[in-house]
Amino acid sequence: MDLIRMLLLDAECKKLNCTIETFNPGDFIRSAGDEFSDLMVLRKGTVAIESVGRSGRVLEVDRFDAPELIFPCVTFSDEPVLDVDLIAATEVEILLIRRDVFFDYLWEDKERAISFFGYLGKQFSRIVRRLSDVILSDLREKVANYILQLREVQGSDEVTMPHTREELARRFGATRPSISRVFSGLSEEGIIQIRRSKVKILDFDALRAIAEGEGS
Repeated sequence: MDLIRMLLLDAECKKLNCTIETFNPGDFIRSAGDEFSDLMVLRKGTVAIESVGRSGRVLEVDRFDAPELIFPCVTFSDEPVLDVDLIAATEVEILLIRRDVFFDYLWEDKERAISFFGYLGKQFSRIVRRLSDVILSDLREKVANYILQLREVQGSDEVTMPHTREELARRFGATRPSISRVFSGLSEEGIIQIRRSKVKILDFDALRAIAEGEGS
């Protein structure tokens, strides 16, 4: 039996002196800046991870579906404070286990500890991949808006970019390869055509949808 399902057993909950919290859809479970020093075990439902971008738009970074540990890497960090909001996407039930109690529980059994650290690595990798997708999506919006602004200023569907890729990377707080991937992706999708510093808009509606956060 894996570690998470073991934690859900009544006998284990009693041994660990778990407390239970329940939430309705839309409830804030924890907010950015909150202390996060208890281990959270999602026993029922789905939790959305949300973050506010620089533009003020709320981004859903990922979701936790039961059964799942919620950010155990934060709980066991030197500064257990959340940087994101946790929102109940459905009816949610969470088990809370004190950090020191769970730490002792882990070291009672070597295999249990190995299982936990393996789980940490897999969850971290998944969240990083998802965060990369979100960042790239946000960058696509910035690039789409940039091209549309040039269209408005220059009064044409074929615009000349006054900035290099390096300058755009600094402007958008990204790397040059990330900027290049966005332009290449838009070109491959048939939304724009690129020729050196020239960009021709082929699908205005699709570009506008991306700029408004509606495109993929």
